Amino acid sequence: MRNRGSVVLVEGPLGSGKTELLRIAAQRAEAAGFRVLQAVCDEDERDLPCGAVAQLVRGIGAQSSGDLDPCVVDELQTAEPGSARLFQQLCATVLDLSVTAPVLLSVDDAHHLDEASASWLLQLVRRSEPTRVVVVLTGELRRAPQRLRTELRRHAHFRQTSLAPLSAAGVAAVLRHRLDDVSAQRLGAELHSLTGGNPLLLNAVIDDHEQSTGHRNHVLALLSCLHRGGDLVREVARALAVLDIDPAPADLARLVHADTADVRGALDAMSASGLLDEGRLRSPQAVAAVLHEVSPDELRRLRWRTAELLHERGADAPLIAAQLVDSGSAEAVWAQRALREAAELALLEGSADVAARYLELAHESTGNPRERAAIRARLAEAEWRLTPSSVLRHLAPLTAAAAAGRLDRGDHVVLVRQLLWHGRNDDAEQVLRHLRGTDDDHSCGQLHDVESWLAYSHPALAHQRQDRTRCTRPDVPHSAGDDPWLHSTAVLADVLARGRSREAVDHAERVLRDVHLTRTAVWSEEATTFALMALLHAERADTAAEWCRRLESDAHRCTPPWKAMISAVRAEIAARSGDCAAAVEHAETALRHMSPQAWGVAVGLPVSTLVLANTRLGRFDEAARHLARPVPDAVFRSRYGLHYLHARGQYYLATRHGHAALADFLACRDLTRDWGLAQSGLVPWRIDAAEAWLLLGNTDEAKRLLYDELAQAGTENSRSRGTALRLVAEINPPRRRPQLLGEALDLLEQVGDRYEQARVLAGLGRAHHELKDNRRARRMFSRAWHLANACGAAALCDELLSAGGQVATSTAAASADDRAAQLTESERRVASLAVMGYTNREIAEKLFVTASTVEQHLTRVFRKLGVKRREHLPVDLWGTVARTA
Repeated sequence: MRNRGSVVLVEGPLGSGKTELLRIAAQRAEAAGFRVLQAVCDEDERDLPCGAVAQLVRGIGAQSSGDLDPCVVDELQTAEPGSARLFQQLCATVLDLSVTAPVLLSVDDAHHLDEASASWLLQLVRRSEPTRVVVVLTGELRRAPQRLRTELRRHAHFRQTSLAPLSAAGVAAVLRHRLDDVSAQRLGAELHSLTGGNPLLLNAVIDDHEQSTGHRNHVLALLSCLHRGGDLVREVARALAVLDIDPAPADLARLVHADTADVRGALDAMSASGLLDEGRLRSPQAVAAVLHEVSPDELRRLRWRTAELLHERGADAPLIAAQLVDSGSAEAVWAQRALREAAELALLEGSADVAARYLELAHESTGNPRERAAIRARLAEAEWRLTPSSVLRHLAPLTAAAAAGRLDRGDHVVLVRQLLWHGRNDDAEQVLRHLRGTDDDHSCGQLHDVESWLAYSHPALAHQRQDRTRCTRPDVPHSAGDDPWLHSTAVLADVLARGRSREAVDHAERVLRDVHLTRTAVWSEEATTFALMALLHAERADTAAEWCRRLESDAHRCTPPWKAMISAVRAEIAARSGDCAAAVEHAETALRHMSPQAWGVAVGLPVSTLVLANTRLGRFDEAARHLARPVPDAVFRSRYGLHYLHARGQYYLATRHGHAALADFLACRDLTRDWGLAQSGLVPWRIDAAEAWLLLGNTDEAKRLLYDELAQAGTENSRSRGTALRLVAEINPPRRRPQLLGEALDLLEQVGDRYEQARVLAGLGRAHHELKDNRRARRMFSRAWHLANACGAAALCDELLSAGGQVATSTAAASADDRAAQLTESERRVASLAVMGYTNREIAEKLFVTASTVEQHLTRVFRKLGVKRREHLPVDLWGTVARTA
């Protein structure tokens, strides 16, 4: 090396490899015969006089073979900065060392040099030009002591170089060096995006990949970068992690209490190092790592300052609310307003859990009793969407607030529904008295809607049982603030209570079409349920089932209560259609979506379906298990109690407990009369009671009830009329039964009740048998068995097998699926009806073809299936044909 001293400054962003470059340079210098003196500066030691010089002195002592006085280090700690004698001695010692061998003097993070060390370093640099002393510094010259910044550039052999993050190609090269080519190609783009090409972060991520340590090394490297960047860089990174947006430097400066220009410099440094991507931290792991280092109290204060800043900048309420929730504070009026607004938007988006968090904080933060009551009411509504049982903690305070006059009338109405759902009838009655005491025109329309809903769902509390007030008139005006979904609920409840569901089919479908337009209306759920029930009572089961499928597919309505109620209605639809297995499945699903406690009094709906469906399936032990499950007493003060009593009575009938069954059916009679629901047709108690009387041998009482039912049902209610005719046939002579049962079968086919059809066909089989028409009897028993088998009604199937004789012999069929595949679609339809026992003429009428066409189709079916007569058609072919036709 020639006798020419030089100074090299290596700059570069955080984590760009300056320290690593210095380490490698020192190693190579030592290998080349250099004497190496090293010092590492730290921000925390910047105020320690001669801190860096002290590190170099120790190296000098090691290199000078004891020529340096050991007390020099002690002197440095007490010497005044710039002590001429001591500094001259140290400079002379370094220059003397360079006579025998070149000297490399390296200082890492030189921008953290204390003033005294910087002064000594400048003295050495000025005297080193004709010597073999090389000074290598790393750091940011702009942050170094002012004197050092000014004079270094004057040195004749001063050189400055800058490192930068790796390019995509550079990242790929590192990956190829450390991993295999396949992994390098697969991970290149991802790791370049994750690290920004920062060498320190890149190698840390590769370490994580090799060691399967998650993000541990990545996080540590990131924090190392930030710590080396200084306090301001760390504070700015924390502010960015909290904001999670690209804010203006002035906003960040306000959050970290710093000068805007300094913050802009910190941002530039972080961007240059690859820590930021378009002004944001690059990954969720980076955000989490930065925030993990902040103490909880400081983080809450930072969150509050951020919320305040966002409010002043006019940011959206959800952004402000998220910061407020994390800060745990919202005392300011603007903060509570932002929380409530954000909660409404969250409910609109279907995020009830988020809305509940916002409202919880707003409720805790306000001291105004009326405000607290209003917020609690809205909080209860939000939590209801998660599970109705969560509102239990709010009911007592809200009831007290209602009594104190701190709730508005809309909140009174919602509270009544919540109280009644959970069986708090006494509290509900108290709130209703307060609501009914409001005697202004503005509230009459809403009160009338409430009364209509009560009259159907909780009739014992409805005002119809007391003296009417002017607010119970149906023509009272509704105000603009009234909930239109409550009004729709009331309209549907009124027609259901009067048993006039057919009149409301159009309204019901309009409600179901419009329900997707709102996700915040409290009464939309109840209106939807009533609309589906109206379709079901109007004997539009297929339409109701299709709407259930559409509503279940609505991703915005995937809350547990919504799913549970739709599943319960689907179970009721399946039970009415005779699909007992599906009814059990849907009812069990409903109870999985919501616990029995969350169901409240409405638990009577899925439980009654489970009891009824399992009874028809012949699973009497399972039905008894559901009946053993305790239900709230309040269930029997609501319409759900009627469903429960009806199902329990059916279980008693099937298990031959006639008196117990009759007691339940007569209890339904008494309740419907007391509640003014005699016309509703909620449960067919007359038919049920008549069947119980027949079991007990009282034909006269059964006949009276059945004829009353036929008079009530008229010609519109096909289901009730068909079922009643089946029982009327039982108490008539055999010669009259086929006509009555034929009419019943037509009616029940119209509504698609396969279970009742099977029972009618069984009755026809018995009637023909008694009339000595065994051929027709066997055909009826065969049809009945197929339908009962399709319904899964095991007990009825066993009864039919023993009664039908020939049915059992015709059930031996194998590979029906293969045989059905040979048939055309027309042949399948004809074969299906033939297997069911229909005559050629009956098949022709059902398919709107000629009898000759049916005969031709059957001839081809016989030939393809290898049979000679319809009695030889495999009976399980019916199920296969029914699925494919």
